[in-house]
Amino acid sequence: MSIARMQEYVNSWGKAKQDDIATANTLAGIWRLTKLNAWAQRKLNTESDADEYGKPHEFQTQSYKTSWDCNGSIEKYLSSEIAAWAFAFGLGKATPSTGTYTITPLDPVADGLELPYFSFIQALRQGASAVADEMMVGCAVNDFNIAVGSGPGRENSKITINFVGSGKLVAPSAITLPAATAEHLLPSAAVALSVIGMDYVALKRIVSLEFGWNNNIALDQAFYPGCGFQDAGDGTSGAIRGRLLVGKRVPHLRYVALVEYGSTEFDKLKGATTGTAVITMTNSAAETFTATFHQVKIMVADHADANGFAAVTVEATPEYKDPDGVLTVQAKTAVTGIGQAEA
Repeated sequence: MSIARMQEYVNSWGKAKQDDIATANTLAGIWRLTKLNAWAQRKLNTESDADEYGKPHEFQTQSYKTSWDCNGSIEKYLSSEIAAWAFAFGLGKATPSTGTYTITPLDPVADGLELPYFSFIQALRQGASAVADEMMVGCAVNDFNIAVGSGPGRENSKITINFVGSGKLVAPSAITLPAATAEHLLPSAAVALSVIGMDYVALKRIVSLEFGWNNNIALDQAFYPGCGFQDAGDGTSGAIRGRLLVGKRVPHLRYVALVEYGSTEFDKLKGATTGTAVITMTNSAAETFTATFHQVKIMVADHADANGFAAVTVEATPEYKDPDGVLTVQAKTAVTGIGQAEA
């Protein structure tokens, strides 16, 4: 008997976007990265005849496959590669130009309400002795969060990406996972942060930072008449989702900063002051990103204790600013094809 260890777990997912929710990535559109957590989950939902009349008891005699769920998360130390990917698939629209991706949220009129889809593959001992080898087709980013803290280790600069899927499962995946993609870390020491005219790095006041985006994907709209089945043409195999539409999208920006005489967070809360928030993280000139919230307003500014130092906890709510929108990201990486159609 040869029991598998979790250190043998490997995963890959679509660097390029699928043609549509039902068409899986091919090897050409897949990349392989490490992550800090393992299994994505797939679930078969069923119902029974227990509550039906016409049998002389209350017990189940039959069960029926109704639908399939798929969800997972990608937890990683932050790199320029995964940051570009999260922005591209989480916001929805990535335009490449000479090593730089300009990334913005979907415009419902011009782009529709469906984010780019990707396939997620996970395996243990892929091949003839596979313990697991499965591909989840038609996945989309529900939300992502970048968290940066104080300290020199990789633990202080991380990203968490949560995704949901159509429920379509291919096992075995029929894709041999590629070699790992080289990554360029974006450590905590690489942050530049300016919010409503305050350069927190120059002021040496920043303690921690979180920002991200939630698409609130409308899962209840995904099972519509004709959405399809796990096995095409087999109505007993359970329904899969035929579309994943963004719901009410919510950006967020939170941070903790030390306070001193002349600190203006509380004044800006009281005055409902607005301005831009710009976050930059850099490994090198070619491996970096700048995220610009075009208009934010401080909605919460609470007194806090940061390891014995007086601090303020700030929630700066991003707002829509015409004509710029809410958020624009400039992401630089040598990896091509992120969020683009497969070559």
